[in-house]
Amino acid sequence: MPKPKILIIEDDPAVRHGMTAFLRANDMEVDESDTCQKATELFRAGGYDVVVADYSLPDGTSLDLLPQFKRLSEDTPFIILTAHGSIDLAVRAIKEGAEQFLTKPVESKALLVLVRRLLQQQRLRKRQEVAAREQPGPMNPFQGRSALIQRLESQARLMLEWDSPVLILGETGAGKGVLARWLHANGPRREETFVNLNCAGLTRELLESELFGHERGAFTGAVNAKQGMLEVGHRGIVFLDEIGDMDPAIQPKLLKALEEKTFRRLGDVRDRHVDIRLIASTNRNLEEMVHAKTFRDDLYYRVSTLTLRIPPLRERPEDILLLGTTILRGVCNRMGRPEVQLSPRAEAALRDYAWPGNLRELSNVLERAMVLQKGDQLEVEDLGLDGRRTAPGPVEMEMVTLKEMERLHIERVLQRCHSNVTEAAQVLGMAKRTLYDRLKLLGIPTGKE
Repeated sequence: MPKPKILIIEDDPAVRHGMTAFLRANDMEVDESDTCQKATELFRAGGYDVVVADYSLPDGTSLDLLPQFKRLSEDTPFIILTAHGSIDLAVRAIKEGAEQFLTKPVESKALLVLVRRLLQQQRLRKRQEVAAREQPGPMNPFQGRSALIQRLESQARLMLEWDSPVLILGETGAGKGVLARWLHANGPRREETFVNLNCAGLTRELLESELFGHERGAFTGAVNAKQGMLEVGHRGIVFLDEIGDMDPAIQPKLLKALEEKTFRRLGDVRDRHVDIRLIASTNRNLEEMVHAKTFRDDLYYRVSTLTLRIPPLRERPEDILLLGTTILRGVCNRMGRPEVQLSPRAEAALRDYAWPGNLRELSNVLERAMVLQKGDQLEVEDLGLDGRRTAPGPVEMEMVTLKEMERLHIERVLQRCHSNVTEAAQVLGMAKRTLYDRLKLLGIPTGKE
């Protein structure tokens, strides 16, 4: 997890070095300045979490810096220190936006407690802002007993401690957002903000404003400055859902923000620093989009450093009843009703259905059935699956040879694993070398390592 970044502005070398050494010893990253000019240059480039400034400086006062810094980053706490404090000066400082006004000498331990409290308040404020916009979903994306879901959990746990971007692949309704929240809740940035932005259906202008923010007057209707999701998610997780639908004109700006950790609001000329971990998701084939020149290859390679694929329900039918039971229990709790059971025929219908909408569709079907049925057992008729598409039946054995059946099965597994031979070998339960031999024998083109 990145360390909090503190800017110390103090012209007394002994005091400055003492504060710096103590904060660094307590796991914080610290930059120093002894003038207003140098402090301004550092702040413009640095992206600090807290500023600690002496009131009197060789080329001005901290009250000269305060309004400039607040324009650049209104959420960065500003602490003013002075050897000659007065009530009038303290009132003025607080009115202009300073979080604290302290009289020197300040004990290092007291300063550390204050800085930590301001950092915690900053985290809570961001999380409250996000919570006001959205309601978190369930936090267990690995319910089931299938080998596919167990393998997904194993892969996801290996990725928790890394800070590289994660790309989550999966069909509509498969639970990509749930998995993203799980990665946040169990990773080193769990105490920081989780920001969720769906890229689908947004115009280029709206998506750019939501992602990067804008200054007042940047466009018609921009009557106030606004933080973008990158700023709100600073030090936390930014989840870009359906990144495959992102407008090509915005893709290079996102790439710059990821590589250089800087961005600009719309209508602004100043670079802002941001430290995030990106999680992206898509139900589209980004590799094909790269070949078709509809998605930038450099952005694709950047966001797909680590990749997780959520298997659709039709690939793990053994998990459907467990998931359905869990969903039913939750619906009953919300409705204040006794627990409802599925009849044997209803269970069979759930297993046989293809579930093109995956978990979202399963949840919707069961919740609708609970609303329309008042008994203690759901029957197959209550599910409303009549006429819907059922899972594809087995290939008739007399129509193909055993070799053709093997070729068809391996081709399907490779397709679901996006031509990754290593992943396909694990799904098939064979060594990679053995799979290569079968591919050669059956005349199937070799996929990726």
